Amino acid sequence: MAGGRFDKRTGKTRPGTYINFESSVTELIQSSDRGVVVLPLIGHDYGPEGEFITIDNGSPDEHYNKLGYSVYDAGNQFMLMIREALKLAKSVIVYMPKTGTKATGTGGGLTGTAKYGGTRGNQFSFSVASNAASGWDVNVYIAGTVVEEFVGITNAAQLTSEYIDFVASSDIEAVAGVALEDATASEASNSDITAFLDKLESITFNTLAFPSTEQSLQTAGKSKIVYMRENMGRCVNAVLPNFAGNYEGIINVTNSVILSDATLTVPQVTAWVAAAYASATETQSNTYLKYDGAVAVNGLKTHEESITAINSGEFFFTNLEDGSVAVEYDINSLISFGDGKDSSYRKNRVIRVLDAIAKSIQDNFPPNKFDNDEDGWNIMEGIGVSLLKEYEEEGAIKNVDTEADFLVDKVRSSGDSTYFDVAITPVDSAEKLYFSVTTR
Repeated sequence: MAGGRFDKRTGKTRPGTYINFESSVTELIQSSDRGVVVLPLIGHDYGPEGEFITIDNGSPDEHYNKLGYSVYDAGNQFMLMIREALKLAKSVIVYMPKTGTKATGTGGGLTGTAKYGGTRGNQFSFSVASNAASGWDVNVYIAGTVVEEFVGITNAAQLTSEYIDFVASSDIEAVAGVALEDATASEASNSDITAFLDKLESITFNTLAFPSTEQSLQTAGKSKIVYMRENMGRCVNAVLPNFAGNYEGIINVTNSVILSDATLTVPQVTAWVAAAYASATETQSNTYLKYDGAVAVNGLKTHEESITAINSGEFFFTNLEDGSVAVEYDINSLISFGDGKDSSYRKNRVIRVLDAIAKSIQDNFPPNKFDNDEDGWNIMEGIGVSLLKEYEEEGAIKNVDTEADFLVDKVRSSGDSTYFDVAITPVDSAEKLYFSVTTR
C-alpha cells in the first residue's frame, strides 16, 4: 500500500493513505512499533550472502549453522553486537553483504564443502569411523567441537549436514580427520552494502543499526531511511556512529560503553541503541535508561561537552550518581527546525508517538474501505476520534477535542480523494525539572 507525505498543491497518483504531520504551536507528535532491529554484519567471515536471518530473543542460537558461531561466542565482535542488541530487542535481523569463497576438503572417500563462503569454513572438519554394527559414523566439527553426528551411514547422500555438503569421491573409508581449507574472505563493496539498503524495503523492522563509518555509506543509509519514511510511509529509523544526520529518523551515537569483558566501539554500540529505540513504546523515553552490563563510559563527556553534544543532536552515554551507565538524553540528530517541524521533533519519544499514530491511521484507513460521501466521512471521523481517544487513554497524547481534532475536509474531498485535518498534542516525559525553593 502506498503512503508517506503529500504535497497539498498536487496530491498523489497512487491509491494510498497519505499523512502530513505538522507542528502548530509547541510540541506535538510521537509514536512507534517496537522490537525488531536490522543489523548488517559487514566483514563477518561466514554465512549466506544476501540473505536476511532473523534471530529471536527466545532462541538466539537457532541459526548457529548459518552464522558459524554461537551468539555467546566471546571472541567474535559480530556475535557481541547481536548479543548486545538482544538485551532489549525482540529479534535481530542480520545480513551478510559479502562473505567469501567456500572451504573444501577430501578424505575418507568423501569431499566436503562448507555450506557457505568465508574463512570460518577453514575451521570446519569431519571424521569417518567404522560403525560396530554396520556402515560408518561421520562427525562434523567446528574449531574442534562436534556439531553433528551421523551414525551408520552407507553412502554420501545420507549425510544431510547443515554445515558441510558431502559428495562421494571414492568408497567410504575410515579417516581420523579431514580439515576443510582454502576458503578466502571477500570484502563487501559499496554496491554490496547499498544493495542491502535497497532490500530493507522488502522486510518489516523498526530500527536499523548501521555500524559503517564510511561517510558515503552513512549518507546512503540516511537517504534510504528518509525515502522509506517520506515516500513509502514506513515508520522506521536508523542508528549511525558519529554521523550528524540532522533528521528525526537518524540517531547519531557519539560515544560507547565498557563492559566487564569488552570495550565497545561507537559502531558496535549502535546495535544496543537501535534495540533500545525499537523496544521502547510511544509512552516511554530512553533518557537515563541504564545500560545493563556496562561498567563505565567509553569516551565520557564533560559537562560543557555534553551541552555542546546535545545542541549538536548527539546521542551519548553518561554516568549517573549511583555509578551506573545510562543514556544521557533520548534525542535524534535533528537540529534544524522549521518547515512544520519544531524542537519537539528532536525527541525520540515524540517521534515514536508520531510513528505509532501514523501506523494506526494506515491500518484503520486503507484505500477502498469507505465511501467518499457524507456517510463515509461520518464513519471515518468516528473511527479517527476513537483512535485518538485510545492514544489519550494510553498516555501518548493529551487534550483530545472530539469535535475538532479528527475531521474530514468535506470541501476538498471528492472523487477518490479524501482529505483529513488531524490535530494531536503528544505527552512528553518530564526530563527537565525546575524547582524554586524559598526559605522562610
